[in-house]
Amino acid sequence: MNNLFDCGISRHHLRTLEEISKPDPVNGEEIKPVTNSHAYAIDFDNVTAEYAKDIKKAKVPTSVDALFQHSSGELYFIEFKSSKPESTQRREELKLNAVEGVLTLMELTNAERSCIRKSVTFLVVFNDDESKEQQTAKARRRDIMQKIGRQLTSKGLKLSRLKHVYFKDAGAMTSEEFDAYITEQNWTSMA
Repeated sequence: MNNLFDCGISRHHLRTLEEISKPDPVNGEEIKPVTNSHAYAIDFDNVTAEYAKDIKKAKVPTSVDALFQHSSGELYFIEFKSSKPESTQRREELKLNAVEGVLTLMELTNAERSCIRKSVTFLVVFNDDESKEQQTAKARRRDIMQKIGRQLTSKGLKLSRLKHVYFKDAGAMTSEEFDAYITEQNWTSMA
């Protein structure tokens, strides 16, 4: 896919993944960001809000939090959550964010659905509140997976329906797994 900035998305929407992943305060209390990565990505919520204003939509379409373009041209839609979305309603909201985000991206870039399906990966990243024992066991499993090649999994979020219909791949991971993933994939800032 072409460079997103050549397709009309403005550079003023660039933010660090840390900034984009920071949840709104709850009861005036700050919540830590989902990732501490300083790699720059597009704040896609802001792009979508601007898009809705430009087409005079009364209601802003839902969207994913971030859009990252790898130096290889691959695109990543990223949705950050402060905890794993457990309910059916939350899982369906994730899917709606992804699908409406695809429609917005298609209109902004004049891309065809087949192009999106071949070049965009959808990631859900959440803070994990597991105990240290559970984290140690997961770290061992993660090490094994890294040796055989990382594959994205849905982690119970039922994202497999999105794969190959809307996206090249779809999966969920904890914030720690995400940090390891972007290091492995050599994500550098879009700026």
